[in-house]
Amino acid sequence: MDDMFIPQGRSRRKTQEIKNMHHYRVDLFSAVIDMQLQELNSRFPEANTELLLCVACLSPTDQFYAFNKHKLIRLAQFYLRDYSPINLLALEDQLENYITDMRSSVEFSELNGLTELTQKLVEKKKDKVFPLVYLLDIGLTTTSCNCYSRKSVFCYKYCED
Repeated sequence: MDDMFIPQGRSRRKTQEIKNMHHYRVDLFSAVIDMQLQELNSRFPEANTELLLCVACLSPTDQFYAFNKHKLIRLAQFYLRDYSPINLLALEDQLENYITDMRSSVEFSELNGLTELTQKLVEKKKDKVFPLVYLLDIGLTTTSCNCYSRKSVFCYKYCED
């Protein structure tokens, strides 16, 4: 990799002297990453990307490592029917208490997904303690279950024949 890069099909006199490592890292690797990034940006508009990043902050994996209070408040702002301006202020306080409680609780340290988190919140009656946080969580869980069940019904209906 420390040898000089020799381009195929070009005169060696007029080429730039670069090493193989530079050629593969900068010329090829960066170009591939740029193409993949453009593809992702064309498939996921900015609003969808922001929504996905906000949802990821609720993940209970690694003792809520991805938790970000500001992104979760931004997530609540996407649901204007469920969260009034007063509820958003209350949510901010609840989120501080929520993350402290979740990280200090052994029962919540082994969870791997939003569905498990929702079940454990109800089981431990934390849905009553943190109703606004639970509303965020149950909204996301219900939406994903609804999408999954619609796919199942579609497959059953059209694959049965």
